[in-house]
Amino acid sequence: METIKIKEANSSNSVALEMLDKQSVDEGTIIVVENQTSGRGQNENKWYSEPSKNLTFSIIFKPTFLKPENQFYLSKVISLGVVDYVGLFCSNIAIKWPNDICIENKKVAGILIENTWLGQKINASVVGIGINLNQEKFPADLPNAISLKIMTQIPFNLDESLKLLTNLIFTRYTLLKLNDFKLIDKDYDALLYRKAKESSFTKNGEMFKATILGVETNGHLRLKHSDGRIANYGMHEIRMI
Repeated sequence: METIKIKEANSSNSVALEMLDKQSVDEGTIIVVENQTSGRGQNENKWYSEPSKNLTFSIIFKPTFLKPENQFYLSKVISLGVVDYVGLFCSNIAIKWPNDICIENKKVAGILIENTWLGQKINASVVGIGINLNQEKFPADLPNAISLKIMTQIPFNLDESLKLLTNLIFTRYTLLKLNDFKLIDKDYDALLYRKAKESSFTKNGEMFKATILGVETNGHLRLKHSDGRIANYGMHEIRMI
């Protein structure tokens, strides 16, 4: 398992995807970028991180055993691995669909997964993770951002944190290799942000309210509308407010 450290790049995912395109890369390779100049999140969101304060990195996985219809399970185990780490220091943690990690309604980590394909099968998955460790001030347009330092008043060593966090993620990934979908579903559902509570969403610029029932195997969010109608939505169709 190799860890590659880069002083500055647009994003760790971009570096990892470029590596995969040009050479053979082992599963479990970790690419750490100290300063991401164009960090990316879900739905073309930007990921802001103060240089040298937090962890911004990507892990290359090769879940070729995973059926395309089950690909969201990779997102589930990665989210659970990050929760396992955050849970060592904080409580009231939740996974905000599809894969933001929150402490007391504030975002401490985000995950972006980008796959490469060989025909109809996943060839490799680049899992980008940003976790706020030591940052204590965030831009005004990120009012819901939080860090572990803010929550605990403890300074975090980045190298030690990376080692512990990735070990917990690889442990969860083992469950996926063992096809233990039942345990993965149980743990993920128990942590799902605002499950069984009415929440606000936007679709095509219009706001609506609905109750979260759960997440389908394909990663779609299952909602019950106020009129009783039940519908499933993909991550690019709606946004949770």
